[in-house]
Amino acid sequence: MASAMPKRWAWTFLKEGLSFRAGRLYETFWNSQSNIKYTVLFLYPGALFWVRWRAETQYKYNVFIADKSVEPDVSQNLVSGWTNGSTFYFPAMATIKDLKDSVYDGKVPKAVRAGCHGRMMEDGDNLALAVRTFCKRDPKIVLWEEETEL
Repeated sequence: MASAMPKRWAWTFLKEGLSFRAGRLYETFWNSQSNIKYTVLFLYPGALFWVRWRAETQYKYNVFIADKSVEPDVSQNLVSGWTNGSTFYFPAMATIKDLKDSVYDGKVPKAVRAGCHGRMMEDGDNLALAVRTFCKRDPKIVLWEEETEL
């Protein structure tokens, strides 16, 4: 008589419910359209990985240009021009010179200076340390034309 009793335990319904839901999810995914399937598998995780990697390996700086005379040459751009507050990402060891080269594509005007909160940064200064020290951790860097060096 004891062998005729069912082998169900008090919490068996949890395992059965989870396995049913997992099977239903697998079947739904397997039978879905391929564009949705590969978007979920590759595109979303890839985008999340890229954003996380960039946030962990580079610092974000917003660059403002105070004088119209030293804005970068954007005549070859067909759609957009320079906008203040443009975002640039740099590694921890970047210098102010690297920032200027990136903004001006290597053709930096002679009298351009960088700074924030009224303090000027030298070209050889480390960008991350200068922002931490001079800008009170506010990564808004202003570029302007130094009028004494014209």
